[in-house]
Amino acid sequence: MQTIRIAKLSNHAKLPTRKHPEDAGLDIYANGDHTIPALNHAIIPSGITVEVPKGYVALLKPKGRNDHLLGAGVVDAGYQGEILVKVFNPTNQPLVISHGDAIGQMLLLPVVTPAVEEAEIYQIHQAKSERGQTGGIVEQHQV
Repeated sequence: MQTIRIAKLSNHAKLPTRKHPEDAGLDIYANGDHTIPALNHAIIPSGITVEVPKGYVALLKPKGRNDHLLGAGVVDAGYQGEILVKVFNPTNQPLVISHGDAIGQMLLLPVVTPAVEEAEIYQIHQAKSERGQTGGIVEQHQV
C-alpha cells in the first residue's frame, strides 16, 4: 500500500501527518476546541474519514508526549464514519484540547481473520509450554 485516502468532513479539519517520513503512526488532530473535566473522558471529533483498505485495520494509539489516555480505538476496513477519539483525562485538572492539537496517532496494520472453531480444552493444551497457565515460566522441580 503506497497511499491511503482520507477525506475532510469539515473545512477546518486537519489531515493526518507524520512528523518524520519513517514514523509508523499518522498524527490525528482535534477538530474544534474541547475541555475535558478532571478524571473524565470525552469523544473528540477529528473531522476526517479514512478509507482503511481491506485486509488492514487502523488502530488509534496515544502519543508519547500527551498527558491524556485514549480508549480502545479500532477502525475496521469498511467503516465510513468520522474518526472519533475517546480521550481520558487522568489528571486532577481540566484538560484543554485546542483545535489542531495532535490527540493521538493512527497505525495501519495488516489483519488475519481466521474462522473460529470450537475445541475441547484438552485439544488446546495438548502441547505443554514453559509458561503454563501462570503467564510466566513454570519452574521445573525434580522429585
